[in-house]
Amino acid sequence: MQTEVVEKVEMKTKEIVIFIDKQQFKLETEEVTVARLFELAEEDPKETTMALKHGNDLKKYTDLNEVVHLENGMKFVVIHNEPTPVS
Repeated sequence: MQTEVVEKVEMKTKEIVIFIDKQQFKLETEEVTVARLFELAEEDPKETTMALKHGNDLKKYTDLNEVVHLENGMKFVVIHNEPTPVS
């Protein structure tokens, strides 16, 4: 009589690391809405704009419902729509 050995293989979810204003975030999803990026950054979308920095280019996201396909190492920046007061 042969005994069958079954290994339990854990399904490891793919972890994606992104940065928003140099702060690191680890996510387990490949797609997020722009609104979710604002939540992560704890920023107000009425006062700021989310942008993806790629080299010297900035891609601004204005639609909160837009879905962003994430890749490891993506760098986002938060742009303030109005000048911040200097004290």
